[in-house]
Formats: sequence, structure tokens, C-alpha cells
Amino acid sequence: MGFFDTILGKSKQVSANLDSIFALSSAAITLQVSANLVPTNQAAVVFKPASGAAFANTESEFQDVLKEMADVKISLSTDSYGYRWVVIDGEDLETVVTASHAVNRSLEDHGFSPQLLCSLYPFRDTSDHSMVYWVYLYKRGTFYPFVPLDHERRDNEKELSLKAVVGTDLPVETDVQRWFPLWDIPIHS
Repeated sequence: MGFFDTILGKSKQVSANLDSIFALSSAAITLQVSANLVPTNQAAVVFKPASGAAFANTESEFQDVLKEMADVKISLSTDSYGYRWVVIDGEDLETVVTASHAVNRSLEDHGFSPQLLCSLYPFRDTSDHSMVYWVYLYKRGTFYPFVPLDHERRDNEKELSLKAVVGTDLPVETDVQRWFPLWDIPIHS
């Protein structure tokens, strides 16, 4: 950052470490053994669509790349806040992690990183069949657990215990105020 940027209060956007997404594959072993969580082999990338041909071309490009992956199926939806969800179904966790990384990287490489919100990776608790979502915050390069309950409530106690379970296997967001809830998730497992 330059001298004038400092005076004018401008700051450069921090580039996320997208490779930290791959840590989820190894953390999945810990989650299964220590917390009875198994991956659903799905993921979602959430972003705010931009207007213009450049963004439309970028979106078309990553859709074409994902369609070429034989072991991946995608669906698109837009939520009530205008965010686009690219839902990915795959053979295994590694496949959906790789596919979600490709979507994030494509948006980043074409200059649309400010549009990225997060990526979600659902797990099912084998003891009570509840859902647990590991949310990757693009702008922070960190994950946090989200455990929704009925009527837009969440299980904060379980979320905190899951943070302890993964330990250093996964870069977990330390500021719990950034653990925002995501309702009406269009992933059906």
C-alpha cells in the first residue's frame, strides 16, 4: 500500500488463500472419527452476480468446465437476497472440493473476487442425522461450522465443539461474530 493510499484511507483487498479449501479433505477424516460426521459429497459456491458481459462470460466458462467433469453434476439457483448458488454434486468429497475450488478460482482470475461470499460443504451427523455445514469464507480464507435447527435457530454449542474437534486440521475463523447463519440452503441431501 502506498503513502497516498494510507492518507486517503484506501486499502488493498487481501487475496484469499484458496488452497486452504483442500484442507477440508483431510479434516473430513477427523470429523468422521471424532464427531460422526460424513460428507454428503456436495458443495455450493455462493456469490453476488455482477452485471455485464464479462461476468456472464466468466459464469458460462466455469459452468462449461464443471460440465466437462464426468463425475460432477451442477445446478444453479438464486436466493431471495440475489446471491447465486452453484450447487455441486460429486462422487466424493475430493471431487466437490476440487470443483468448488475451480469455481472460486475462475471468479478470482477474472477479477470478480469481490463478488464471492462463501462456499459450503454439508456433512451429515450419523448419530442423529442432522446436517452440519462447513462454511468457507472466501475473503478470510477460513472455515466455520454452521449447525442449523428448526425455525431459523442454530446449535451454537455444537458449532463450538466442532471447532475444537478439527483443531489445526482446518483453518477455523477465530472471530465467531463472522460465523453468520445461512438459511434456505438449496442443497438437498
